[in-house]
Amino acid sequence: MRTIEQACVALLCLALAACGGGGSEPVPAQPAPPPAELHVGDLHVHATAVNTMALPERVTRNYGIARGEQVWMLLVTTRRGEEGKDVAVPAKVEATARSLQGQRIDIVMRELRTPDGLIDNVGTFSITPPDTLQFNVQVTAENEPTRTLEFTREVAK
Repeated sequence: MRTIEQACVALLCLALAACGGGGSEPVPAQPAPPPAELHVGDLHVHATAVNTMALPERVTRNYGIARGEQVWMLLVTTRRGEEGKDVAVPAKVEATARSLQGQRIDIVMRELRTPDGLIDNVGTFSITPPDTLQFNVQVTAENEPTRTLEFTREVAK
């Protein structure tokens, strides 16, 4: 897992741990779900959905995305090779989500290249919590057929 993915997961855990209500008993923070993963041969795809308010402002600024209570980010990374020695692979990424009420959410994804040579695909979408989203992510890496990654995430209030 790369640095930005680790930062997203760690920050989400910290944000959940910092949440509290006036006068109510503290509730232990639930760990952020691990990224959804797809491994085909030496191709590795990871996808993470996180509320943008759980990310530091510098991260959202670097990614060029807005922060907001109802704004979520989908981060998809595509790598090739042995984990820890893998390299970023350019990929076309298309993503949708479906709410419990059947609402389809088209997530416009765009490629971002980091100064250290990583390639991430990032998209944002709005959702009013609470809800449960079923994600469908289509990934077409260079010289590969399209692969599908499906996963579910709870959007807590």
